[in-house]
Amino acid sequence: MQNITLYTHPFSRGRYVVWMLKECGAEYTVVPVQFGTQMKSAEYLAINPQGQVPALKFGDAVLTESTAIITFLAEQFPDKHLIPAAGTVERGEYYRWMCILMHLEYAAFNKLHNLPVDTPECRRQIGYGDFDTAWNTLREHLKNRDYIVGNSFTAMDLYCSALILHLTQNWKVLPADETDVLQRYAAKHLARPAFAETTAWMLETAAQMPPVA
Repeated sequence: MQNITLYTHPFSRGRYVVWMLKECGAEYTVVPVQFGTQMKSAEYLAINPQGQVPALKFGDAVLTESTAIITFLAEQFPDKHLIPAAGTVERGEYYRWMCILMHLEYAAFNKLHNLPVDTPECRRQIGYGDFDTAWNTLREHLKNRDYIVGNSFTAMDLYCSALILHLTQNWKVLPADETDVLQRYAAKHLARPAFAETTAWMLETAAQMPPVA
């Protein structure tokens, strides 16, 4: 296995990658990167020219985009069974929901900031259509399911449940009713030991970081 180094901030999407690394039982190093000048410094831009986190250094290669990273890690640790087998319909469904969930995050961002996208023209052209339809699609899919794909936990359940938590507690654009389908689904996966370990890591790392420059 290649050396793994994760550059991230504890309150960024990099926490999804930390959770995934723990699920994989991987050996890795985390380099905390503060928002602001450090993330835009020449040193960090040499790692990720976009000046964003997370960035995963895997041997000599650098990977960015949290969903791409967790999917890659799932493939690197096949014994953990965190992604459906290659060449199966379930793998195709995994990719489908990966794309849908990224669209749903954009839908939530637009709703949070009241961006003017809810017009007939936008609904025809924008990837997710409209906020309510997009999220109801996920609710209907999960109504009688514990897993987004197949019959066991995958990296996409990790991403989906973490996203639901973020959108209910931080952005507060999804209903926080504990009886809601999304809440029931997310609660099952957020109860995993690796998530509790990730939360402890987040708080400890944040407390140790210097103020934003």
